[in-house]
Order: sequence, then C-alpha cells, then structure tokens
Amino acid sequence: MPTRPLEKVLYVEDDEDIQRIARMSLERVGKLSVEIVTNSTEAIARMKVFQPDLVMLDWMMPEMDGPTLFRKMHEDPEVAGLPVVFITAKASPRELEELVRLGAKGTISKPFSPKDLPDQLRGLWAAIPD
Repeated sequence: MPTRPLEKVLYVEDDEDIQRIARMSLERVGKLSVEIVTNSTEAIARMKVFQPDLVMLDWMMPEMDGPTLFRKMHEDPEVAGLPVVFITAKASPRELEELVRLGAKGTISKPFSPKDLPDQLRGLWAAIPD
C-alpha cells in the first residue's frame, strides 16, 4: 500500500462526454487533481509535466490505443514507473489479464459509475505495493 494518498490522476480519453463525466467525478466527488489529455501523442509529455500519481488509459483511441501507449510508457524511464489503470468497454478478459501481467494495476469497465469511480481508483491505489 502506498504511504501517500492518491491525489493526482492523468486520464487519457478521446471521448469528450466521458472526459466531462470523469472530471466531475474525480474532482467533485473524489477531490482529486485531474489532467485529461485527448490522445496518446500528448499523453507522455503531459505525464512528465503533471507528474500524476496514477494514469488512467482508455483502451480504444485513434492514432495509438491504450495498450500500445502502455508499452511505450515502459520505454521511457521518466514515466515507466507510473501505475496504470485501464478504462474499457471492449477488451476481452484474456487481453485484460495480459495487461495486468505486464504491470497494469487494474481495469475499470465502461460505463463506470461517476459516484463510484474515485473509490474504485483509491481501491486499486491501495493495492499497489510501496
């Protein structure tokens, strides 16, 4: 369990409606600091500037999907250690298991409950070894 609380989340999501719902949920309900980027191209650069505690990755995005971005993160020492949670409506259980095996800290299904999202993230955060 991390010794510090979850405070900063970066969410990579291309759908504007989901961005709004997630921001409202994480900021208003969860009292978290949130940065949202719309594509994988800008994601790693924002991770370096914002320095989130946790990264949420959408599975399906244009240009580069979440799993590909996750693998690219591991190639960059500045962001390789960031915990990642996948948000998805499409991935198969086998694909999700593979990402967890590769180091993802968990998954959250879409549609998610805005009321429950902060607690889901905090639950995954609490399970991360220090």
